[in-house]
Amino acid sequence: MRISTSETWSNALSNLMLAQERQNTANTQLSTQKVATDLMGYGRTSEIIASYQSSLSRTNAYIDVTQTVSDRLDSQNIALTTTGDAITGAKDQIMSALANADGTTIMVDMQGSFAATLSGLNFQHNGQFLFAGGSDNGAPVATRSLAELGGLTSVSDAFTNGTVKKSSQIDANTNIQTGMLASDIGTKVMTIFKDIQNYNDDPATGPFGASLTDSQKAFLSTKSQEFSAAYDDILQQTSLNGTMQTRVDNTQTSLKGQSSSLSNLVESRTAADMSKAYTDMQQAQVAVQASAQVLSNLSSSSLLNLLK
Repeated sequence: MRISTSETWSNALSNLMLAQERQNTANTQLSTQKVATDLMGYGRTSEIIASYQSSLSRTNAYIDVTQTVSDRLDSQNIALTTTGDAITGAKDQIMSALANADGTTIMVDMQGSFAATLSGLNFQHNGQFLFAGGSDNGAPVATRSLAELGGLTSVSDAFTNGTVKKSSQIDANTNIQTGMLASDIGTKVMTIFKDIQNYNDDPATGPFGASLTDSQKAFLSTKSQEFSAAYDDILQQTSLNGTMQTRVDNTQTSLKGQSSSLSNLVESRTAADMSKAYTDMQQAQVAVQASAQVLSNLSSSSLLNLLK
């Protein structure tokens, strides 16, 4: 009778370790639903998977950028609409005064429209002034009242914004400038407000009273037309903002499609076959038990036990 040798023990132990390794691999696949936990586990396909994952990461980063830009453009639309409504309100107030030939409340009305215009020009998004042009020193329009505006040497002194117009890389090939400046948007309307304030403050022409003079009527009629022109400019800016919004939304839709395709490609390369993993797990468990039993039998039939 041939007694067990070290080679027999070694083979049995090796079989047990291999069975345990297969069991661990199958268990990992069942728990993670992935073929492997790192790229090394994918062998020759690891470079392809890494390439897909890199492209997916870049695409998702651009999706985040387009969402940020889209949110900003939404806020710009609100700001521009607010400014446009304020200008329309000022024009309507002048038309009402002209219709009644009464300028008693016109400066109070103008102050209200001026404040509404400031709300649009100093609109904030995520705590930052939309039209500040890169300047973090405060609101892009620091003048708070018509009286203060009227006292300025130049309308340009009312603006404190910088000159940097925000731009964003929304995909690999497209950089879009979305930022606007308060001075570009508001100089024309602020000039009209200043003209009205100065006209009212000048003893030779003002103040506006219960009975408007012919000269005052002619002046206000001219300012009404200028408000219309200022509103048209704001409308153009709002339209431009909407065009950019559409472009960003279309880009985002395209990027999301790319992301979905890349995710599917990665999934097809990395996803484990769950049915096979479950079968492998069962077979590995049987192999572990069998190998353990072999070792147990070898232990009980050792030379020492035979000599007892």
